[in-house]
Amino acid sequence: MCGITGWFSTAPIQPQERSRLEAMTRRLAHRGPDGSGCRLYRHAALGHTRLSIIDLQGGAQPMQSANGGVCISFNGEIYNYRELRQQLLADDYPFQSHSDTEVVLALYQLHGIGGFQRLRGMYAFALWDKQARTGILCRDPLGIKPLFFSAAAANEQIFFASEAKAIVAHAAVDTVLDLDSLHLLLNFRYLPGQSTLFKDITQLAPGQVLIWQPGAGLRFDTCAPGPAAVSDEPLQALRDSVHSHFTADVEVGAYLSGGIDSAAVCAFGKTCADYPLRTFTLEAGDDPGEAANARRSAELLGLRNHAEAIETEVGKALHHLVWHLEVPKINALQVSLLARLAAQKVKVCLSGLGGDELFYGYNVHRYLYRAKQLHGLLPGLLHRLPGDAGAWLAARFSKAPYSEPERGWRVLQQLGHWPQVYGLLRNLWDDPALRRQLYGPRMLDTPLSDSYQYLQQQWPAGEHPVTACAEFEFKHKLVNDLLWQEDRMSMAHGLEVRVPFIDACFVKTMQQIPFERLMPGGRIKQFMRDRFRQTLGDEIIRRPKSGFQVDAASFYQQHLQPLAQVYLARRKVNEYGLFNYAFINRITSLRPCKNLRWHYFILYLMILTHIWIELFEHRKSYDECW
Repeated sequence: MCGITGWFSTAPIQPQERSRLEAMTRRLAHRGPDGSGCRLYRHAALGHTRLSIIDLQGGAQPMQSANGGVCISFNGEIYNYRELRQQLLADDYPFQSHSDTEVVLALYQLHGIGGFQRLRGMYAFALWDKQARTGILCRDPLGIKPLFFSAAAANEQIFFASEAKAIVAHAAVDTVLDLDSLHLLLNFRYLPGQSTLFKDITQLAPGQVLIWQPGAGLRFDTCAPGPAAVSDEPLQALRDSVHSHFTADVEVGAYLSGGIDSAAVCAFGKTCADYPLRTFTLEAGDDPGEAANARRSAELLGLRNHAEAIETEVGKALHHLVWHLEVPKINALQVSLLARLAAQKVKVCLSGLGGDELFYGYNVHRYLYRAKQLHGLLPGLLHRLPGDAGAWLAARFSKAPYSEPERGWRVLQQLGHWPQVYGLLRNLWDDPALRRQLYGPRMLDTPLSDSYQYLQQQWPAGEHPVTACAEFEFKHKLVNDLLWQEDRMSMAHGLEVRVPFIDACFVKTMQQIPFERLMPGGRIKQFMRDRFRQTLGDEIIRRPKSGFQVDAASFYQQHLQPLAQVYLARRKVNEYGLFNYAFINRITSLRPCKNLRWHYFILYLMILTHIWIELFEHRKSYDECW
């Protein structure tokens, strides 16, 4: 795992611009603590920071091809690189190293961008073809690794990096908060699509290839997953994926929670290496039995488990989180602390991320299933009239806007309009009256997207609401919430996290199975429980799902009060103009309780947004902010 950055330029790049490239590269030092490098060409500048995982001695980057005609800065891992290397050796490619990076170079030189579809792994890279005067950016089809870019001067310059902060380290790129993106984030709690909070910086979409030439602008192509061996048996497919994810020249560990997904990864992983598999558990979350369950899983599976409750000073930690995440984010603190724990022992960890998406394991899947059944029983006015009346009464007698009872009645009201029902279940709140309550003049004076309209446009058509939800979340929430968070929080500690469930071969296997088999009778994760019972045993399989979240109201009261006194003070709120102090004062004057979960999450996001402004718009250091 690494960090990449640089730019392509129509105007010749001057030698003195190396200092700018070095500044951009330094912004990514945490992603690659084992080394760094920079290369300047007439029309391209490539920077790289390296976390050495494969070919520890020979994989330095940016890496040039044997003939010097092509250079690459690569982030990620190619799990089938050994097989590809053997095939390319048969074509007499003159390899200089044993790294997976050079395999990507060879595929391009022999097969062009079409060769990229043969890659199995997680990756994002920048490639400069000196002879063809062509710059290429490519991101893996499942969106596991990030890649950001910004076009300047009518595409005369294209800046790119693994993290947006490296792009803004170049003097030609400004740091301005995108208010419309902030609005969408405050609704979804992540950024759907390819936007960022930085105006004029966007993400390359999963599977997208950007192709740039001097004076010719840019065009886009796709890098779809190539032909993959699809198994009829998910158990075998996951076993194969876990085995491939152990491709490394260093020790590989694994995260272990009390649930099924990480236990399955660990059960298969313990047979993949010639050393005892070490697992890591953080004692945190909304279930006090989670860590105890994880320790018990390790005992049942014969694994070495490291479990700790890491104490941290939340004020400093949240500034650290916002700096690395580049977005306000709920529940990232636990992920960061777990990565910090694992990084003390290993450089690579496997995660069970993606299991709930593919096996239908979220409560929202169950709720949508039941809502679909209820809609069949209560067509038309039979659900709309009581929904209207209940929502009005709940709003009338609630002490806080957008209460949980009101959202429940609105779900009944909207039955059949599945994007709206899904949005309510996921706490989208976009409404003119709520905007006036939450927002200050800076937001209210800006044309903002309608979050429900955006959701409607992205919602898969003609699907059962459960499968539509799963497809939407696999493309948006998984990529821009969970994978974004996993990448940033692990790389902040110099740790590489791999996700065997999010593997092209395994995903294709799962896509063959209808959701009625995966979730029979609306029972979430039931297919997985049945198929994995023999591997994991009844005790692990029978455990109810638990969370890795925190209780919003109690977390705010226990940990965020000092930050709130600074960042939600009337003076600060009025100075930045984004939020309405009356809303903040109204919520904090109420007795904290779990029914105010959404409200305290909004306050939490407001605090983090103000920290973002000071870190990025005002370019303050951690110590200046806190």
